[in-house]
Amino acid sequence: MVCTDCEGGWEFRTEKSPLSVKLIVKKMSQTDWIVACMVPRGNMMHCLLKEEGGKNLNQVKFNTTGKDPPDDILEVETEMAEFLETGINNITREGNSLRVKAADREIVFEWDRSQ
Repeated sequence: MVCTDCEGGWEFRTEKSPLSVKLIVKKMSQTDWIVACMVPRGNMMHCLLKEEGGKNLNQVKFNTTGKDPPDDILEVETEMAEFLETGINNITREGNSLRVKAADREIVFEWDRSQ
């Protein structure tokens, strides 16, 4: 089932970066979604997703800006880019947590209270 209440700002904290990974999820139309992701001071990454039958997500596009990120966020930004590039196929919300699945990996983001 495609998430119905997952729009908004989310963040992922990790020891690999002094800054949180920021994620924004927005439903653009009946079947189209955009997921934007960045580590502050780094590259903007975004994915265009299409709902299929109200049950599955299919990633149709992945883009990223091409600047060199600072060393202190390089590792986490590289991991996020590789994760997103494999193709988001499911997003689910559980309370203040958002589970984003791409291929066989999953990352859990928390509601971004700073927005």
